[in-house]
Amino acid sequence: MITVRETPVVILGYNRAGKVERLIERLAEIKPRNVIFSVDGPKPHIAGDAEKVDAVRALVERITWTPHVETRFREVNAGLQIAVTDAVTHAVNTFGQVVVLEEDTLPGHDWLPYANEMLERYRDEERIAHISGYNVVPPTHLTQGARGSRLSRYPESIAWATWDRAWAQYDPTLEWARNVSVSDLARITGSRMGALRWKQNFADAAAGRISTWAYRWIASMWAHDRFVLSPNANLVTYAGYDEGTHTVMKAPWDELPLFDGARDELTSGEPQFDERCDAWLAKTVFAESAYGVARGVAITAVLEARKRQRARKQALAAR
Repeated sequence: MITVRETPVVILGYNRAGKVERLIERLAEIKPRNVIFSVDGPKPHIAGDAEKVDAVRALVERITWTPHVETRFREVNAGLQIAVTDAVTHAVNTFGQVVVLEEDTLPGHDWLPYANEMLERYRDEERIAHISGYNVVPPTHLTQGARGSRLSRYPESIAWATWDRAWAQYDPTLEWARNVSVSDLARITGSRMGALRWKQNFADAAAGRISTWAYRWIASMWAHDRFVLSPNANLVTYAGYDEGTHTVMKAPWDELPLFDGARDELTSGEPQFDERCDAWLAKTVFAESAYGVARGVAITAVLEARKRQRARKQALAAR
């Protein structure tokens, strides 16, 4: 029998009170014992942003099912890269492990029990660095069907969990990603086009065209040959396509319904790497193809234009 420790649930919020309110309402049903409510600060150059952030912070009063609530409210906006990294680092340094929920997620009732059990089971398994809750791979593309769990190279970043021993390898500088050769990267992605696409992603992150912790986390895991543990069924729903900060368009896949079977169907057996599944993720989710590389060039141009526009607005606001 696995003894599950009290893992903190980190809620990552910013300025979308409606999303955060829905998430807290769902968590009130699940009742995690330890909650860390982390809210990034307002952007001073955006009118009305401070009021939106304050509305999110006020929602801490809705967390009434436990007295173990910690708030981490930033005075000024740090952006996703710093805000997420700081929240996760604080949590794992305090508790040794963490479950993370972004504000635009709704966890099903199986996600937290699954995450906690797998955190305990694989605590000392060095090759596993990340546990995902959001699975988008259709059963027809899974080697073993929609039961059990698998190993993957690709994490998801809206509902996930990790340990201090894995997060200690997080590298915000992207040193490995900036220097890894295309051929070495292709050994991980499985194709040269995949390697080229990820070199584009890493370059956008390193240049500050996108404020992302997720690309840094992927690079950190790949640099140390680490894997992701994922349920073959879906345990979380996502509601961020309407107003996400970095969401440009609707995803080219259909969200799967929440798992409604017995939980031991997900946790039994020893997970294996699913090459077929990762091939689907590479093509469908991460655009690892000639078209994806060409489109990546256009995306980089758009991100660079946005970066310059933000810089201009911030410069004007500082005058």
